[in-house]
Amino acid sequence: MAQRARSLLIVLLLFLVNEVSAEIYKYQDENGSWHFSDKQPIEDSRAELLVVDTAKTESERFNTKINQDLLAYLTDLVKPNNEIEKASMSVVKIETPTGTGSGFFISDHGHIITNKHVVRHISSDQWLQEQKETEQQLTEMSEYLSQKKLEISQYKKKLSNYKQLIASASASDKPNMQKTYDYYYKQYNKRQTELDTDNAKYKQASSQFYKLKQKTLQSENTTKFNVILKDGTELQARLIKLSRDVDLALLQLTENYKTPFLENETHYIQAMDVYAIGSPLGFSDYITKGIITGQEKGNIVTDTQILPGNSGGPLITPEGHVVGVNTAVINAGGKLGTELFGYAIPISFAEKEFANEVYRIVGAQ
Repeated sequence: MAQRARSLLIVLLLFLVNEVSAEIYKYQDENGSWHFSDKQPIEDSRAELLVVDTAKTESERFNTKINQDLLAYLTDLVKPNNEIEKASMSVVKIETPTGTGSGFFISDHGHIITNKHVVRHISSDQWLQEQKETEQQLTEMSEYLSQKKLEISQYKKKLSNYKQLIASASASDKPNMQKTYDYYYKQYNKRQTELDTDNAKYKQASSQFYKLKQKTLQSENTTKFNVILKDGTELQARLIKLSRDVDLALLQLTENYKTPFLENETHYIQAMDVYAIGSPLGFSDYITKGIITGQEKGNIVTDTQILPGNSGGPLITPEGHVVGVNTAVINAGGKLGTELFGYAIPISFAEKEFANEVYRIVGAQ
């Protein structure tokens, strides 16, 4: 029981700047393209002065150097050597109040497809199950700690009684009795230290869980999200639509950019090579390879490695076309590292779901 309780604590714990301003100038050139600079253009006195936060990361500050044509900007920066690398320019990392996920552009007007559970974590059956399991673990830990506290209290009382016996014992018995007392007193201190450590871990895990739970509930009203491009540039996107029937959501950049996007491929076959692109485990711009192993309940099943954070990213063909939206994994025992297969929602579902909201979806008429 003690070993199990400490294991639960480890699981629970795993589950769980000052601002400076600078002057930035915004102006249009003779071709109508927007530019940003930290120096006022001599040739254009009409340049607009902006105030930006310089206490941001280097990638955030780099936003001031890009133009409105993200397709040209990223192509020039990345210089893709193949169709997979070219496709990766359309994939973004999405930051939410409760974590990160992935998404990808499906139009040249900044429309982004992702999973509904990425932007609405509470909608995920997995999250509800994890919440239930974590609350059960916290309850078990609380009961375990209460029991250990009672046992140690009783242990301390027995030591106190034994000390009184030593006081009234004969002079010949006292030395051995004192040795016995000293041994068990050390055991008492050891148990008390373990209890204090476990209790501190429990309080930390409990606090983290309930803070996460509160933050998750509050995030249900979030409508704007940070999206991070392949080069680390941060932009903002707003929520356009949540699917009622499938695990899909549609976002769009809040500013008017021409974006790279993935063309759709609605035809796929078993044993076809596919690639997953996304931001697993908090990383960015990771690619894994596998095949389509089959279909189940309308989902594409693949042996391509899909990890937490890949959700919402594309499953693409060798030609760089998207066939599905990576959504979930089937694993053994619920342990990280035992993933067997991944689920992807066919892109045709997204075409039908968001055809009215998206200005342009390749393949949707």
